[in-house]
Amino acid sequence: MSAPDLLRLSLGACVSGLLFVAISALIFWPLEELLEGTRGQRPKFKDIAYLWFYQSYGLWIGAGIIYELAFLLRGFLPHSWTLFVKQQPFWLQATVALLLAEVWVYSVHRLAHRWQFLWQFHKVHHTLVDMTWSASSRQHPVDFFLTIVGANLPAMLLGIDLKSIAMFVLLERLYTVMLHSNLNLDWGWFSKIVSSPNVHRLHHAPEVRGKNYAGILSLLDVLGKTYQAPSSMIIPEASDDQNRISFS
Repeated sequence: MSAPDLLRLSLGACVSGLLFVAISALIFWPLEELLEGTRGQRPKFKDIAYLWFYQSYGLWIGAGIIYELAFLLRGFLPHSWTLFVKQQPFWLQATVALLLAEVWVYSVHRLAHRWQFLWQFHKVHHTLVDMTWSASSRQHPVDFFLTIVGANLPAMLLGIDLKSIAMFVLLERLYTVMLHSNLNLDWGWFSKIVSSPNVHRLHHAPEVRGKNYAGILSLLDVLGKTYQAPSSMIIPEASDDQNRISFS
């Protein structure tokens, strides 16, 4: 790759991250002001910087890792299998890509809360107690890349259409911002299938342990017996000096 091509790619990644932050801010910042769930934090520069980096260069680095791993591992799969996958309709490939990613997210997230080695990285994300859209990407790099690579590698390895993978990544990234936003929103009984901001707020509450690990599909929490409904308890508002993990 020539220097001009590399520069264009770098600028493109930078701009894509800025657009993602701008779209997230335009959607969720006004909603937080109108529909604030609990007393929360306002956007911080450090959190916005995390959001920009991971949704720009972080995703591009992750995509490169996924591509290289898939290229190395695809040789172990029979060609007939990848050909079979490519012959399937787009909607089915997109559904499989979503399910594979969500199973990984749930599994590695649950493991990160039980295995000290992974927790030392994942605990950075749990410095987020007062929910806000801007802090959705407050993560350690190891935590981010373990999640993004593991979630999308199986689909790439199987040869699922890249449009399906890209569509899922965009959906998942925006939905993740919403789940971490300070919005008093719940889907009622449907929250047992698709997670809501109120469901995920329970996961970040210091007094709740071992509940609501799923990303988008909270059905996995129901099946794994780790689901807790927002109506089952009232979460007290966090104060600035209570129930905090240091984050500098």
